[in-house]
Amino acid sequence: MLNVLTSFGIVVIIVALGFFVGRRGILGTGAVYTLNMYVYWIALPATLLHFLTTTDVSTLFGMNLAVVALSTVIMAALGYVVYRHVRGWLLRSRMASKNGSGDPTPSRADSIIAMLTVSYCNGSNLGIPLAAHLLGDASVTLPVILFQVGFFGPLSVLMLDLASQDSGRHRSGPSLFSEIVLTIVRNPLIITSVVGIILAVVRKQFGFELPALVAEPIQLISSATIGVALIAFGMSMAETRVLDPETSPRRSVWIASIAKVTLHPLVAWVLGAVVFGVTGKLLLVIVLLAALPTGRNVYTYAVRFGQNTILARDAAVVSTLLSMPVMAGIVMLLG
Repeated sequence: MLNVLTSFGIVVIIVALGFFVGRRGILGTGAVYTLNMYVYWIALPATLLHFLTTTDVSTLFGMNLAVVALSTVIMAALGYVVYRHVRGWLLRSRMASKNGSGDPTPSRADSIIAMLTVSYCNGSNLGIPLAAHLLGDASVTLPVILFQVGFFGPLSVLMLDLASQDSGRHRSGPSLFSEIVLTIVRNPLIITSVVGIILAVVRKQFGFELPALVAEPIQLISSATIGVALIAFGMSMAETRVLDPETSPRRSVWIASIAKVTLHPLVAWVLGAVVFGVTGKLLLVIVLLAALPTGRNVYTYAVRFGQNTILARDAAVVSTLLSMPVMAGIVMLLG
């Protein structure tokens, strides 16, 4: 238990340091963007590549991927129904009691963003450094990254585009499809994952090892990823003001954040332990990844389509704060 608390304490201290540095502007203007671009384009791909070339990738595409996909879909469906229909019914009841007029039912696009806040994990910027630090293997995040970046994210963009017809902002199918495909194939984590899987298979089949001239720079960059990524994450949080009483849907933010870090891992545990009979470290990995907070991509999608941006922004921050003690509890219970 002490080791678990110490490990999470280290993470919290580094994120807090990043928050302090960001709030004080110690690294100057534009530092947050520069650090995040370094993490996204160089550090995280190097970390994934390092672990993939030394891991048996066949263990990553079984129950782990199945639970990731099923738990995400279940949470997405639940989030959409609750936000659009249950919340809409409550709003209509409240307006009826006040003799109000109009239909307060949330739009389909707003409901899709709400759906993403409870189902889309921060599997890269936070998931990779946490997995590398707590589990000693960043490659366990690969199923989450591949499913979200390669399927769930593009599907959500398509759904948002179709829903935007309601507001007259629908885009042409061919241009949207091309953009989705390019987004996937240009993603450095997808590229790294494919290259890493190929190298891992070649290594297992033929005993091929990367030459030291290539492997050692990758390892050196990888060794600095945890600290830099967490510092950058803390600095990013320092730039975000959340739960403004004038603009923020605070009740929805809290409900979405709590559901993301508690209900999502609970669904993953039921699927893993009860449905698939998973035990041991794999069950810990499955539940821990599901407890990751709302991914920053949700806010990107919200801004891009002009839908529910404040909910997406605030849920990403609040769920991050809530996720740390929850994940520590998960490790103590299942580790």
